[in-house]
This record gives sequence, C-alpha cells and structure tokens, in this order.
Amino acid sequence: MSAEGEPVNIIVIDTEGIGALDEDQTHDTKIFTLAILASSCFIYNSVGSIDENAIQNLSLVVNLTKHIQLKSEGMDEDGVDPDEVSNYFPSFYWVVRDFSLQLQDTEGKAISSREYLEKALAPQAGYTDDIEEKNRIRRLLTAFFKDRDCFTMIRPLVDEQKLQNLDKMSYDDLRPEFVHQVMNFRKKVTECVKIKTLQNQRLNGEMYCTMISSYVNSINEGAVPNIENAWNYMCEEQCQKALDDCY
Repeated sequence: MSAEGEPVNIIVIDTEGIGALDEDQTHDTKIFTLAILASSCFIYNSVGSIDENAIQNLSLVVNLTKHIQLKSEGMDEDGVDPDEVSNYFPSFYWVVRDFSLQLQDTEGKAISSREYLEKALAPQAGYTDDIEEKNRIRRLLTAFFKDRDCFTMIRPLVDEQKLQNLDKMSYDDLRPEFVHQVMNFRKKVTECVKIKTLQNQRLNGEMYCTMISSYVNSINEGAVPNIENAWNYMCEEQCQKALDDCY
C-alpha cells in the first residue's frame, strides 16, 4: 500500500554506490543524480556512524544542481536553486549499518535516530573556510531532502566468520534486535512509499520508462537530465497513444 492507501508495485533500483576506485566523482554524481530523479524514496547506507567522514562522502551533493536542468531553455552557471529542485527529489532515508553508539544527546537523554540525523546535519560553529565547506554540504542536504529520516542497525551477527556467509543465514540465525530493526525499516518504506510523480502528475509504467529514457539519453549524450524535456516527451507519447486509441 502507498502512503495514499493505494496498492502499488515497488520497483527497487540498486546503484553501484559511490567512491569506486576506477571512476571519478563526475561519474558518481551522474549515477547519484539519475537514482534521485528516478526515485520516490532514496535509501543511502553507510557503516559505523554519521560522523564528519560520512557527511564528507556525500560532498557530491554540492554539484547536484549543475547536473540537473529544470527548464528546456538552459540554466545559468550556478545551476538551479536547491529549494526549487527539491520539489523533484525523493524522500531520503539514511541507513547506518553496524551501528554501535548509544542514541543519546550530550546530556545523556535518549533521542530517536531521526533526531540523531538532524543533530549530525546541524551547522557547525565557526567561520573558517573548512567549516564553511562542511556547513555547505549540510545546508544542501537539508535543502534538497525535505523529507528525511535515519535508521540505525546493529551488526547482524557477532561471529566474524559467520558474517562472511551472511547471505546464507536465516532470520533465526541473526541477532533478534537486528531483525527487529530491519522489520521496522521495511515497514517504514512499504507504508510510506509514494507513487512517483512529475509536475504533480502520477506516473504509470509507460510514463516512468519515458522519463528514465529521457534522463539516460541526456547523460549518454554528454548533457544533463532536463526535467521539462522529460515531461514534454511523456506528454507527447501519452497524446499520441490517446490519438492511436481513437482509430
């Protein structure tokens, strides 16, 4: 069931992640951009905790606006406005695997994983260039992804040797707390997933494929995905289909 209470088919797209040794950041940004534009729910996972290194690994968000066009007439050198482009971005769920910290604030009070994420994305104090760059990443993450949440998961097994064969393990072999965390995350995704839209129009299968094709063709041709062009292509195809059905 979707967030609107309607039955939907969920399509899962698994990207290769970021930071491949044989690729540069431009390649990562293209994959990241395509995955975001194609999704209504974007799941990003990392290991350990949300520390400065984890946030720096998402520094490619700084260039996202330069890899997306909203209008067909082009864009200026500064790209598009983050708040404007956020209307086309999905929900953002940060999954932190092998999490071993206590979810507490500085005074020892228990906090939720969502509050943990918000504290990590809060601006740092200071005026140096280094602090400004760190805060720029935080500002863009919060500007791009208005709907965001965080889910922490402990290690599924204590035995290191068994971790090597995790794909062969049943749920009964895993730590109960880990299974509970996975089930809570699965419930969140399946219950809150939204139907993919463009220009506030719900997309059917044909429209979704046309949108993806438009974005991929742009990237392969050395351009950037253009949201208005993708919308126009979809409208043309749907109008042609309706016309063909009349005969």
